[in-house]
Amino acid sequence: MTTWTSRISTALGITLMLSACDGPGAPGGVIGSLKPPQNAALPPAPLRQAKMMRGAVTLVPPGGYCIDPVSLSQSFAIMARCDILGAPTGGSGAPIGVLTVSFARSASDATLPTAQTLAAAGLLSSPTQTRQSPATIVFQTTGSPPSSDLSPTHWRSVTLVGPLMMGAALFGPEGRRAVSEEGAGVLEEMIRLTTEKTIGG
Repeated sequence: MTTWTSRISTALGITLMLSACDGPGAPGGVIGSLKPPQNAALPPAPLRQAKMMRGAVTLVPPGGYCIDPVSLSQSFAIMARCDILGAPTGGSGAPIGVLTVSFARSASDATLPTAQTLAAAGLLSSPTQTRQSPATIVFQTTGSPPSSDLSPTHWRSVTLVGPLMMGAALFGPEGRRAVSEEGAGVLEEMIRLTTEKTIGG
């Protein structure tokens, strides 16, 4: 939780400034005014993919999103739109949001818990709009967001990726695209790309 809180603050400031331009085809010109001062050290470049869990999985963000390299560990990553993270191009058509992913080892015969079990374990409201396949659960729920500037309504997912269990959460500003049904698609795209890259090598 400390990692989330410390790393989310900067991304949120820019995210909320851009949230009014969240529609498809929204102009991304405001990003140009957010360059660091000339005497400031440049942050590490955002990543388009990352090996995690000692190479057992390759995390691939959904379209328009990049991985914040400062947040990255073997089992945890924060993602946001590439332009918000400082990439010179990319991301302007994606919904404004902050996406976290964590990995844990799972037993070889592991099965997915139900959405209701996951929500109860996280002290969240009863899940709605649940989408389930043999290896993945995606659902919408409500709970305390990591920042008061984010909507309590958000999307969560749990996926089996080989010998690993991948949990993810997508938060966005109130009433914006990331917390609408589109947010489920963002998670599903990340799950599909990560699974294909990991299994396919």
